[in-house]
Amino acid sequence: MCLENCNKVLEDNLVAQCGRCGKCRSVCPVFKELRAEPYVARGKVQLYKALLNGTLEATERYRELISFCLLCGQCTENCPNGVETEKIVLRARNKLVDSRGLPFIKRNVFQHMLKNNGRLNRAAGMLYLFQRLGLRSLVRKTGLLPGPLKNMEQLLPAFAARPLRSQLPAVINPPGRVKIKVGYFTGCLSQYVFTETGKNVARILSRAGAQVLIPEQYCCGMPALTAGDRMNTAALARMNITAFQDAGVEVVITDCATCGSAWQNKYPELLGEELPFRAMDISQFLAQWGLPETFGLPQAPVPVTYHDPCHLARYMQVREEPRVLLRGISGVEFTEMREADRCCGASGSFQLEHQDVAARIGERKINSILATGARVVATGCPSCRLQLARLLQGIDADIAVVHPLDLVR
Repeated sequence: MCLENCNKVLEDNLVAQCGRCGKCRSVCPVFKELRAEPYVARGKVQLYKALLNGTLEATERYRELISFCLLCGQCTENCPNGVETEKIVLRARNKLVDSRGLPFIKRNVFQHMLKNNGRLNRAAGMLYLFQRLGLRSLVRKTGLLPGPLKNMEQLLPAFAARPLRSQLPAVINPPGRVKIKVGYFTGCLSQYVFTETGKNVARILSRAGAQVLIPEQYCCGMPALTAGDRMNTAALARMNITAFQDAGVEVVITDCATCGSAWQNKYPELLGEELPFRAMDISQFLAQWGLPETFGLPQAPVPVTYHDPCHLARYMQVREEPRVLLRGISGVEFTEMREADRCCGASGSFQLEHQDVAARIGERKINSILATGARVVATGCPSCRLQLARLLQGIDADIAVVHPLDLVR
């Protein structure tokens, strides 16, 4: 009863902070496209308040409205009262899961895939073969898939032949003495898609004097959390913390903004305890320890710009470190883009559920990129990377999208 009362007080305080001034309307990427009150932070607060008061039921329409949030944090950053919309939206989604349960596919993925690396590896292997053997092209030509599945298939990235962790040893020692023991949390996209980025991260950490430990690990849990499944997220958090604690690491390094935010922000909140070690983005770590070597481009200097992932810039407060890294790379001509920290529209599963809206939000980011004249866009979020690359390819723009570490040799 005490816990229920405490939760009610917390929820009441969250919604009571909103003064309904409408400042969020001027910064919300979703509202800019849809122009209706339920899609902006102020509207989400009132929807959640109505759910708490019992004046609205947790219907499918309610679930749909609550799903129209990128969780980008721009509303909170610009709110004069500091309303934490992200927490409100996540609590609303959690209540929907409690009352209505998870959709069939999500329930099975969260419960039976994310906590089982063997199943994830097999699924990734099947998708690689699907793409490699030409089945993807065949499916697209024949139009065998229904609309929703067709849209999801078009968003699939190119899977690697082998998972990253199967290509790296569990322990990578530096050339000289060990200065620090770091655990590399690979995340799902470096594990199954951007494996070359993962190899670069491990190599650079080692050359910086770190002993790199890569224990058995699991999804960070953010896909489950953003869907309202706190239970499976907490289980994944405990599994990951235990794995790295048992490995004896001093710091956990991530190369994914979403994973980093899970470790820094969500794990302590979910479990009600501090981490037994530090968790840092790779750019944070290198800002403290320094690059192990300089990088020279083999051709003429290349203009590069940078996109701030929302989880990195707002949730982890990592803004300057990636820019310092890029400016320190020989051969990079760094140019700041307009609205560099504006959400690109990816937001993990948002682009799966609301592909059209996500693309429209992304178009504004693409225009900012094109205005810089850059030939390379660097970003510390693989989900943003996929979104930007897909949109740039859609307009035949010859611009590469990479992780900042991919420019370091």
